[in-house]
Amino acid sequence: MNMSSLMHTYLLIVCCFTFVCIDGRDQDLFPSCEVTLMVHRGTTVKTAPRQPLTVKCPVKHCGESVDVAWCKLLNTNRCEQINETGNVEIIQDEMISSLIFKRISIYDDGLYRCYLKGSKYVAFSHIINISVSDLHHGVKKSDNNADELPSAAGDEEESWQPYVYICVSITLLVVN
Repeated sequence: MNMSSLMHTYLLIVCCFTFVCIDGRDQDLFPSCEVTLMVHRGTTVKTAPRQPLTVKCPVKHCGESVDVAWCKLLNTNRCEQINETGNVEIIQDEMISSLIFKRISIYDDGLYRCYLKGSKYVAFSHIINISVSDLHHGVKKSDNNADELPSAAGDEEESWQPYVYICVSITLLVVN
């Protein structure tokens, strides 16, 4: 075996070992966890006025204590924090923060976000569009169900793809 072939074999073994470790088959070598807010992109909730409404913000918190807050986007691209009132309640358990409108009004129509407050992590959720109209009488949610927890499987499934591309690219460079 010449030196060039040995080097190619060595790089291929290193790439494959890296892929196996990062793929999650050996979590103890590279333990990691990222705090994230798992609101689906494009979430829209449609409801009629004077109805109760609960919007949920699932949190992947990695066992750490996090404080989730809610805000409403204003025309000035500023997100104004929502405080609890007689009509609005915010409940947070370990995995989900819920924004609860006891009787939603047309004035509550708009774009909302949940975000990590006072934390060493910085994270904002995707925008949640709450549409309040008499036209939505009897309609609770659109295709993106605000009450369902999003599956993290899709995120985990795609997380290994960049490493495959890197390994293939390195292999092609070394072979040429």
